Amino acid sequence: MLLIRREIVIGVLLAATGLLAWWYRASLAPEPRVMPSAQRRPDFVVERLTAVTMDQQGKPERRLSTPELRHYPDDGSSELDSPVLTLFDPPAPPWQARARSGWVSADGKEWLMQEQVRINRDAAPGFTPMVLKSSELLVLPDDEYAETDRFVELESGDDWVSAQDGMQAWFGQRMRVRFFGRTRARVALDENLAAPSAN
Repeated sequence: MLLIRREIVIGVLLAATGLLAWWYRASLAPEPRVMPSAQRRPDFVVERLTAVTMDQQGKPERRLSTPELRHYPDDGSSELDSPVLTLFDPPAPPWQARARSGWVSADGKEWLMQEQVRINRDAAPGFTPMVLKSSELLVLPDDEYAETDRFVELESGDDWVSAQDGMQAWFGQRMRVRFFGRTRARVALDENLAAPSAN
């Protein structure tokens, strides 16, 4: 009986010593590294894409062309290489936006054009040609609206305006623009209007 009790005590002490040694070793071991989540990867890639959306009358509303589109499943957004977005708004000439890269929200309502952004509209009867340049531009096509807080330049024929802190633009048939920060402008007067009468 005494021997059995002694064996139990020794067994308990050995088990406790083993647990203590295991705990001590675990506390000295380096903490496991938390591996960063896998790099964001697209679930599909489309090369040489041209897509056209139509309005309710079946006429082209906008066209997108890009050498490569990458779609991401985590938020449904897409990244674009060298996107060209054309917005049709007859009878005005279409607006065409180009950039080195772009991003489109899952619902297609927000377009972020980045790096060497250039938007232009050709001349047409009743419409002056326009070119807008910036390094980044957020475009809301459904609202015919664009904005940036970066330096921006707007040219129309011999006239131009630049703004240090960006602008807001409503680019429907009746275009309106609001500039921010230090703004410079040059307006060329029509010689026929500026010249005094000969009489």
